Formats: sequence, C-alpha cells, structure tokens
Amino acid sequence: MRYWLALILLTVSVASAAQTMYRWVDKNGGVHYTDHPPAPNKAAQVEEKHVVTLGVPTAQMPATLRQAVTNYPVTLYTQPDCGTFCQRGRDLLKQRGVPFTEKSVKTNQDVTALRTLVGGSDKLSVPVMRVGSQVVEGFYAGRWNDLLDAAGYPKAKAPSKP
Repeated sequence: MRYWLALILLTVSVASAAQTMYRWVDKNGGVHYTDHPPAPNKAAQVEEKHVVTLGVPTAQMPATLRQAVTNYPVTLYTQPDCGTFCQRGRDLLKQRGVPFTEKSVKTNQDVTALRTLVGGSDKLSVPVMRVGSQVVEGFYAGRWNDLLDAAGYPKAKAPSKP
C-alpha cells in the first residue's frame, strides 16, 4: 500500500510541472495519463493534450487544481440540440473554475462511442461528464459536484489577481 502511495505522490509531483499531458491506452486496454509520451511499443493509442485554462498553462495553476487536472481530466459530452441542461453543465464547470474539454456528439460514430463510455444503454442522456474514469450521464448538479469534489477540484473559481 505504501508503495502505491509513494508512486502516486511521485507521479503527481512530476506531472504537476507539466504543461503537456499524454493520455494513452496500452495493449491490454489500460488507460494512462502521463507528462511524457509512452514508449512506441507500449501504446496502442496516444493523445497529446496541452492543458490551459482561461489562458493559464497547467504549470501556473494552483497546486491543488494542477493535481486534479493531471489526475482526473474533465470531459463534457454535449449535442447541438442539448439546450438548457448542457448549458447548466458548462456553467457549473465554469463557476467552479474547472478546466474541461467539450466534445460535441454529432455523428452516429460519436453516439456509439459515447454509449460505450456510459455502459451501452439504448437511451442516451446528454450532457455526460467524465472525470478521470468516472462518468455521469445527464445533468445532476449534486452528483457532478460530488464527483468533482472527490477528484479535488475547487468548489469555486479562484478570484483573479489584479
């Protein structure tokens, strides 16, 4: 147990200085987030992400926010006709100061991929929020806040400096 804790702390301290984050899937389907690209023979799929929020690079974020962004990136899945619920989801994330990636689900391939992400249900309720590997389907402010709290995101956006 102590080994894993030490490994996590080491990973966080190294990743906290990173501005570029890599999300990669290994040959066994395991998903990894690192601040360096994987060895070419280790990954089946690699995504490079440059994390910036409100014009602030990851390295300049407060430590707790930087840690949450590195360990539990947030993705918001929406559809063009989602309306009020998608806007409420965006607003909640912005009010808390949570950096997020928004993916618009437009094609049949997008819908199929999102159904797989949420567990293959026939009926899909957007918005869908993914925090790390946890997924919440539909906008439920309480559930969203609980998940963001557990990931270590701030409860409110930090005031801007003059």
